[in-house]
Amino acid sequence: MPTAKFWRLLSDPSRLRRAIARRLAPELTELGPSRIYPGRYAAQAPDRYAINLAEYLARGGTDCAKTQSQFILGNEERNSGDLPRYYFLKLVCDQILTERITGDYAELGVYKGNTAALLADLARRTGSRVYLFDTFSGFASDDLVEIDRNIKIEFADTSLDAAKQLVGGENVKFVQGYFPATAEQIPVEARFALVHLDCDLYKPFSAALEFFYPRLVPGGFLIMHDYGSLFWDGVKKAVDDFFADKSERVIPIPDKSGTAVVRKVSK
Repeated sequence: MPTAKFWRLLSDPSRLRRAIARRLAPELTELGPSRIYPGRYAAQAPDRYAINLAEYLARGGTDCAKTQSQFILGNEERNSGDLPRYYFLKLVCDQILTERITGDYAELGVYKGNTAALLADLARRTGSRVYLFDTFSGFASDDLVEIDRNIKIEFADTSLDAAKQLVGGENVKFVQGYFPATAEQIPVEARFALVHLDCDLYKPFSAALEFFYPRLVPGGFLIMHDYGSLFWDGVKKAVDDFFADKSERVIPIPDKSGTAVVRKVSK
């Protein structure tokens, strides 16, 4: 016979969702892909985007449906299994809104535009601008220095037009070409609340750190992809060298390719 607790759960959909999630989570994790292949694991979405979605939306949040599909679209092999990266970026966007950190946004290493779409969504919500830098033709051969010696020319299977189609043009400035030469297209007075670096190689990563770090506002986020993957040694060296004498410390994130993040503590 149903108990009073059962009827209370039925009368409160939010509590019911949480109860179901708590009951199923261990079983789903136990049966997850890690039982078959050790490079995979089953993970739950953050509560605010799942069982507490109604409360999140009521407090001014936005549904993940569109930006999550954009994060995967056309890049399924890399991104469909890397939702921790998506959710981390989404949480950072939420924190910027919560703390009302003002400034523009930038990404170096756009590729197909999967993460740029999330930054563009944030820019539209805040009335800011996002600057998107890429050659849109893969690595520049001049960037392959000694530490990147085992890296081949990659990420050429994209185009500026394809990225524009995914990301859209409102509140967005696409900058095609070689960084840091293309940095001249950023206004002198521009300051940034979030910068996402995903350029893979030592030279452009070092140049980007030198350029963007002084232009981060206090509390601004500097997100650096591939720091901990052990594939891109140039990225880790560039980051470690740069922050060796800075006040900030690098915080690793457990997504697929080892993102790292710092927050600017002073001007």
